[in-house]
Amino acid sequence: MKDSLWDDMKRMREEMDSLFDNFFYSEPQLLLGGPSKGNSIITKERYRAPVFDISETDKDYKISLEIPGSKKEDIKVNITDNNLEIKAEHKKEEKKEDKEKGYYSYSKSYAGYYRSFALPRNIDANKISAEYKDGVLHLSIPKKEIAGTPQKLIEVK
Repeated sequence: MKDSLWDDMKRMREEMDSLFDNFFYSEPQLLLGGPSKGNSIITKERYRAPVFDISETDKDYKISLEIPGSKKEDIKVNITDNNLEIKAEHKKEEKKEDKEKGYYSYSKSYAGYYRSFALPRNIDANKISAEYKDGVLHLSIPKKEIAGTPQKLIEVK
């Protein structure tokens, strides 16, 4: 069976997302985009990936995700291990009935967004803040100092 134009367009969009994720976030210390391992099937089939921007300062990481049509009650932000998951689901149900004209109408729609990010080790998960305004979710992920062994140069003989 030949793929439709829409299948080709979807595949091209996924490849472009992957290309940009790999280009901009290839170092392990940085935020990495992409679906988490456990939810990759759900992400591809039932949810749309929101458009997002990531920036980094000396103090924190900032992520802005476009989630139009959602209410803040619909949005769930979850951290598990070193993964940040953002999921927004909204359901709409509409019933119409006109007994004089003899019809009954019932419609149901469902929309959802999902995105996960691998987080670096230097984040302070207890101080992450989220604000939803005008269809955009803004996350601020503060950095913390990681106590570890200082870097040591070893002479090669």
